[in-house]
Amino acid sequence: MPFSWVMLLLAMSLFWKKRAKKLRWSAVIVLLFFSNTFILKEVNRLWEIPITLDAELKEYPVAAVLGGFAYYDTTTDRISFRESGDRLFQGLKLLQNGTVKHLVISGGSGYVTQPELRESLFVGAYLEEIGIPKNKVWLESESKNTKENAAFTAAILQSKSLEKQPIILCTSGYHMRRSVACFEKQGLTVIPYSTDTKTDNREYWIQDLLFPSAFTLGYWNVLFHEWIGYISYWFMDYI
Repeated sequence: MPFSWVMLLLAMSLFWKKRAKKLRWSAVIVLLFFSNTFILKEVNRLWEIPITLDAELKEYPVAAVLGGFAYYDTTTDRISFRESGDRLFQGLKLLQNGTVKHLVISGGSGYVTQPELRESLFVGAYLEEIGIPKNKVWLESESKNTKENAAFTAAILQSKSLEKQPIILCTSGYHMRRSVACFEKQGLTVIPYSTDTKTDNREYWIQDLLFPSAFTLGYWNVLFHEWIGYISYWFMDYI
């Protein structure tokens, strides 16, 4: 977390008097670098898999939508969607316009104390409530990480004799490289359909180039988490 690095450098400058000036300047440089929106967008552009245009798609049996985009509030009895809810909404569009025949919603419980709250199950109930035919949505509710998303989705496809056919993969742009690698490790052919990307154009405003952004500073946490995850999966032979 770059913000933590800034605070650590400032704290060190209070105790390491001989290096105080250099440490404070280092904190300023780290803050300005990681809060610059132009730099973040260009790094994202190198990492994210670009959006696949709808015109490039044919017809496919399935779109796999990876979880991590919704949570359930038991006090209000309501599902809420995070920013990555775009994964689901883009998948629904593919279903509704006939690009795919079925969705696989892949996601188990992310709750340590409430393992019964499985994401795909309450998302499936929500979709049924808003009129999406139940037979169009297959639910995978056991997975707890991207590796298991791929493995358990592959098992569903095998049970439907669809494992040899290409499928569309819907997940966030920052998460797509690791996801594609996991699905291909299972022997599946996937068409990446990146969602909620941060670099869909090259338009920059003056504030992107010159002014620090708290949102930009915070978003680096997402990228570092994903990079560490990708490296860890490589070492574990998950990809």
